[in-house]
Amino acid sequence: MRSLIWAGFLTCLLFIAEPGFPAPTCGAVMPARNRFQWGLAVNSIINYRMKGATDKVDIKSNQVFLTLAYGLFDRLSLDGKIGLGDVRNDKTNNTDLDYNAGWGGGYGFRVKVYENELNRVKVICGVHHISVHPASEDADSVEYKSIIDDNQFDVTISRKYGFGIPYIGCKVSKSRILRRDNNESSSLHSKVKMGIILGYDVETSKDTFLNLEMRLIDETAFNVGISHIF
Repeated sequence: MRSLIWAGFLTCLLFIAEPGFPAPTCGAVMPARNRFQWGLAVNSIINYRMKGATDKVDIKSNQVFLTLAYGLFDRLSLDGKIGLGDVRNDKTNNTDLDYNAGWGGGYGFRVKVYENELNRVKVICGVHHISVHPASEDADSVEYKSIIDDNQFDVTISRKYGFGIPYIGCKVSKSRILRRDNNESSSLHSKVKMGIILGYDVETSKDTFLNLEMRLIDETAFNVGISHIF
């Protein structure tokens, strides 16, 4: 019960925050109470449609994060990440913009809402925020800056087979790009979008997991990560 109360409180905090870029789900493996899960993840967004007042762009981005999760309870983990990310294929004022990598990060949590230990089935709900602040870009004597943000809610169901844990799920997300060219600001927004998640966790050695994940329909993206629980 306490884990569900915490989850509700954290959900309110996250959705009061500004919206952002589609995030990985962090997979089907969660740390137990008072344990940590740290790792490295590469998130590649091949296509994500954003819309402004007069234009539409299909954003691309590559991101690399160090990740850390903490098991607050057996059914609730707090997730954080920090790293680098770029933004490509942005367009404004008929100018193509590719921003080099800058800092990025994110935070969120996962709740194990159902577990059947006999059949090794789990259902996990996650809420995550991610933000990328790429380097500024100069074009035609104008300095362009961009910040990308996202909030995401996802639900996955998984079943363990030996050393593998395949999972499938759905997600809802909303993103925006905050732009600034010299002293003028503008923004691009996505609609509230729904997508599907296909993933696979593999226990490569004791408490060490390889995560592979694809996200489709609302975006085309994949994530590759490795983590260790201690």
